[in-house]
Amino acid sequence: MIKIKRLLLIALLTLSYWTTFSQTVDSLSIFPNPFYYSTTVHFDITQTDTITLRVLNVFGQTKMTFFDSTILPSGSYNINWLADSLAAGVYFVRLDIGATKTITKKAIKSGSTSDIADNKVSDKTLVFPNPTNDRITVPFAGSKIIIVVDINGKILKSFTTDQQTISLLDIAPGQYFITILTNKSEKLTTQIILKRE
Repeated sequence: MIKIKRLLLIALLTLSYWTTFSQTVDSLSIFPNPFYYSTTVHFDITQTDTITLRVLNVFGQTKMTFFDSTILPSGSYNINWLADSLAAGVYFVRLDIGATKTITKKAIKSGSTSDIADNKVSDKTLVFPNPTNDRITVPFAGSKIIIVVDINGKILKSFTTDQQTISLLDIAPGQYFITILTNKSEKLTTQIILKRE
């Protein structure tokens, strides 16, 4: 009987701890994701603070701003994000809380036709090999702009080249987005690539 009471007490304390913990964490989520027309951005803040909530593209440019240095009381917030004016692609929702905390989530807006199809490039034309240990082949001839971005929207590499083989030796293992533009800055494709050790 004492063992049962002890187990119940431990279970109760554990449940109480996790419930308290879950209510004291700043958070950010997007649902549904991927989405076609609109989605809901949900965030929780644990104390009154200055909030900035923005949507960035893969180049780190601000595409939408929901809050800009706005003081909000602690609580839960839902924002209906109507993204009909944005092209299909990968975006980052960034929540800045005060001067010291940032939470970033990736959001994927799908479209009825892909950017690849819109640019008359075959959807079988992919950067390869993927995953890669070192080099990738970009199957677009001629001069092009290559941009490699991490999952937080930070540009790691940006250059113009006419080469089709690109080295990724200077990039740490991880998941990245590679965007390929024509020399007139017209987007050919954006793809996720995995760099292995």
